[in-house]
Amino acid sequence: VTVDRGSSPFLTNVVVCCNGKFVTMAQGDGLIIATPTGSTAYSLAAGGSMVHPDVPGILLTPICTQSLSFRPIIFPDSVTLRLEIPVEFPNTASVSFDGKDPLTLKKGWSVTVSNSKWPIPILSRAGDDHDWFHGVMECLHWNNRKAQGGFDRAQSGKEEGKRMPARGLM
Repeated sequence: VTVDRGSSPFLTNVVVCCNGKFVTMAQGDGLIIATPTGSTAYSLAAGGSMVHPDVPGILLTPICTQSLSFRPIIFPDSVTLRLEIPVEFPNTASVSFDGKDPLTLKKGWSVTVSNSKWPIPILSRAGDDHDWFHGVMECLHWNNRKAQGGFDRAQSGKEEGKRMPARGLM
C-alpha cells in the first residue's frame, strides 16, 4: 500500500497511528506499507529494510520525507495501522495498492492496514532448493562486490573485475 502526493507537486502530510495511538506525522512524498514478501520491491528502493519472509511484520517506509530523523520501522504483524490525511493541511493524497488504480484521499480520509486473518498460501516448485537469501543475491546482487586484494594483486592485474559474494562463497 502506498500513500503518496499523487500528481500534486506539493508535499503531503500523513498522520500515522498504530492501534489507535499517534506514532508520527510524516511530511514528504508519502509512505509505503509493505509485508516482508514485498520488502524487496518499492520499499527497498525507498530505503526500507529487506525483511525475511518468515519474520511476521508490517513495514512502514517513508518516501523522501522532510525529516532526516524519520526512518523505516517494522511493526509486529498484529497491529492495525491507520494513515490519515489531516484536515488542517491544504493538500490531498493518493493511495494505491500494489501500484495499481490510485484513489484520491481527501482531507480527513484515512486508510487502515492490518494483517489478514486468512493469509494467502505461497507455493513453490517441488524440489526447489532456492532459498530467500539465494534469490536476493541472484536477483538484487545483494552484497555482491569485487574481491579486494593487496597491492601486488592490483599491480599484476590478477583477478581484475572478478565479482564474488561478500562471504567469499561462489
